[in-house]
Amino acid sequence: MNDWYKILGTARDADEAQIKAAYRKLAKKYHPDAHPGDKECEARFREITEAYTILSDPAKRKKYDEEFSSQAGQQKTNGGKSGGMGRETRQGTKASSGNEGAKVDFENISRNFEQFFGFNPQTKDVVNPEKLKSRANAGNPLDTTNLFEAFMGIKR
Repeated sequence: MNDWYKILGTARDADEAQIKAAYRKLAKKYHPDAHPGDKECEARFREITEAYTILSDPAKRKKYDEEFSSQAGQQKTNGGKSGGMGRETRQGTKASSGNEGAKVDFENISRNFEQFFGFNPQTKDVVNPEKLKSRANAGNPLDTTNLFEAFMGIKR
């Protein structure tokens, strides 16, 4: 799990103004427009922006602080080892979630779409009819399946 406070160079008890000031300073320093073609600065800028996005929102910050402190407690009880809790993200760091079975492949997002919705969004071929049927028969009073299928051009 990334330490967003460390990335922004702020203390854990920093207020919103301190977090915003640290973000602006680093964003200006690493902005891609200031360093055209520098992939390292671009990656650092994305990381800084993600840190600010989480720490500037009180709800996201509270959730992050709770997860970070619980993970720190787990590492102390495991002797500093994460014990495989979490999964690798695209940046190569560990991230944990409540559902370890759900893995998202960002490189092939259409395949994830197919698995979730039951059809290919590009060809509009139904690849998993059970997914479509289970949603249609769920008894949802706000069922928009027909509207969605009409919009996407799916014919039954």
